[in-house]
Amino acid sequence: MALTEDRKALIETILNTLREDPSLLEEFRRLLIPEIVVFLPDLKLIAERQTALEERLTRELSAVWEAINALRAEVAELRQEVRSVAERQERMEQRQERMEQRQERMEKRLDQIEQRQEQMEQRMERMEQRQDRMEQRQDRMERRLQRLETDVGHLKGKMEEFAYRTNFLGYFGFWVLSAEDPWRRLWEQIEEVLQKGMLTQDELSDLRSADLLWLGILRRGEFAGQEVLIVAKFSWTVQSEDVERALRRASLAKKAGFWSIPLVAGTEWESAELKNEAIAKGVVCVENGRVDPLDWDAILLLWQPDGETQSQR
Repeated sequence: MALTEDRKALIETILNTLREDPSLLEEFRRLLIPEIVVFLPDLKLIAERQTALEERLTRELSAVWEAINALRAEVAELRQEVRSVAERQERMEQRQERMEQRQERMEKRLDQIEQRQEQMEQRMERMEQRQDRMEQRQDRMERRLQRLETDVGHLKGKMEEFAYRTNFLGYFGFWVLSAEDPWRRLWEQIEEVLQKGMLTQDELSDLRSADLLWLGILRRGEFAGQEVLIVAKFSWTVQSEDVERALRRASLAKKAGFWSIPLVAGTEWESAELKNEAIAKGVVCVENGRVDPLDWDAILLLWQPDGETQSQR
């Protein structure tokens, strides 16, 4: 039962009076004890309730402390986890910073490489331009050299032709002598062949393009005293086309009814195989003024016109 303020004040006054007068305190005790006994059951109930309340409070306080301790443990774990996260974040930030620094260094290096590459490309471009100019210059030099070689070859061929023309009997007089007035008779016979249609104008032009047409008399063998036409091709270096021209023009002369022999002469031959092939085809081969031994009878038989053609002449 709650005390009112007046009662509290009264009790406080009584207690102060009793403290000041001990005799009154003793008398008060004597008078008060029976009344307290009356209130003992209520006091006991109050004490039990207080004990139960204290136990409940103790239990609740223990539960609260347990919750607080658990909360502290969770807070400690959370702090540890936060610390770990912070440390990991710090390491990640440091790693990221290192990666950024590395990336920055790589970018700088790439910039340097790109600059070098650009310089190399510019240098290569200059080198290519220089090479192009050098190749153009080389092409011009090669064309000039080719023209020079052609001119020199032409001059050499003319020199070779002049040497054989001026000293033909010196080279071939052992087999053939010059006929009486050979040039007039040769062209008269060629004109006669053309009029008879034995050669076309183109074939006649090709035959006249021979380096030398020599009409002479055979000196030795079973055909001694017979007239033969030597169709010659002169070159400084004898090549396959020289042999083919001599063979073709000798064939035209044979077609026209002449007893013709192809002859190819030069300072040197392109190959020994070419020379052997020419000999096998019945070509008189001359190298540097030397005439290979020949079977004149075999060559003459190979190129001798048939009887009908000779009778037309």
